[in-house]
Amino acid sequence: MVIVIIISCLIAEVFPVVLSAQFFSPLTRLQLSSLLASKPSTFPLESINVFPPPLGDMIETRCREVPTGVGIPAFQPGITKEDVMRLLGAPTGTARGYWPNTRAVFYELIPDQISLGFLFDRNSLRIRQTEASFTAEVDSQTVLLTLNGMLGCKLNQQIQQGLEQVWQRQSQQFSFQLDYLEGVIERQQEGRIYIGIWEEDLH
Repeated sequence: MVIVIIISCLIAEVFPVVLSAQFFSPLTRLQLSSLLASKPSTFPLESINVFPPPLGDMIETRCREVPTGVGIPAFQPGITKEDVMRLLGAPTGTARGYWPNTRAVFYELIPDQISLGFLFDRNSLRIRQTEASFTAEVDSQTVLLTLNGMLGCKLNQQIQQGLEQVWQRQSQQFSFQLDYLEGVIERQQEGRIYIGIWEEDLH
């Protein structure tokens, strides 16, 4: 009985991701404000004022330069297409990149909850822009941990506060710059929380 309880706790802690094998039609445009939104949703009132405290050691221990597959895999700009494909497998869809010399790849990671998107450089096959989109069903801690991974484990207080403001509907959009990266966190009309991070010389 004790063994069963321990195993159950471990399973709940790692929160494994189950990928969808279904394909959807590629989007025709890759604009920042609407790249990944696919289904309208609204955040329930009880989620508006709930946001995790600074995660400190938890963020440090769960964030890696290349995701391990535990939790929501968060890929930062610079990671190769090979690393993404190795972990996530075949994409849900692909399309021509909005920016020159890029190719877009989409994953409906958890249907109707979490979508991931990447713009790869056609020559180097590195991520130039990384994106994630979350519906109301996703908790704020998962969003925060994913954002930290997308930033290469360099989340700071200012960016965390920006996410919190958008989450709590105090702001519609928060833009930021961190080293050679630029990014935006915004609430889309469909109710999703969208995060996009790109190398500063891309746009």
